[in-house]
Amino acid sequence: MHKFFLLSVAALALSACADKGADTNGDGKISDSEAATEMADGGAMAMKPGLWEVKISFDKIEAPGASAAMQETLKTQMGQGVTQRSCLTQAQVDKPGMEFFGAQPEANCTFEALDRSTAGVKMAMTCKPAGPIIVKSKMDGKFSAETYTMSIEQNTDGTPMGAVKMTGKIEGKRVGDCPA
Repeated sequence: MHKFFLLSVAALALSACADKGADTNGDGKISDSEAATEMADGGAMAMKPGLWEVKISFDKIEAPGASAAMQETLKTQMGQGVTQRSCLTQAQVDKPGMEFFGAQPEANCTFEALDRSTAGVKMAMTCKPAGPIIVKSKMDGKFSAETYTMSIEQNTDGTPMGAVKMTGKIEGKRVGDCPA
């Protein structure tokens, strides 16, 4: 389930919370310990464990450094979206980690905003996975037992096409139990 947040294609989510989120000391930066506390304090996710189908699609792609043909290919492929299935365990529902939202350790991510509740998350993060690539993502989403939706804005610098800006959505639905 966590790998559907491919850093080159997508990254994260938003919902409403009454508190100020993970930046508990008000310094404008979210430390690893503040992020971990926010994830732990948010409670169990509203989602049910099981087999989930996730579709990521982008309705707006700007890649000014790419040829017109490459831009059309990107828009066609990303507009159709990428769909995959994966299992969500009870442990992941009970205590979602940073990886749930795309912050894989090897991606070298830092959070500028993180506010999670049982029914959603709002976040902004910057990831520096390798070489010159820098991915800045903002996400806004809501979760329920059987479905979730998120909007995503992503800006990627350091690609061979130059700066790439994309906006889109991530839609998930529970499709059954995980295979044994």
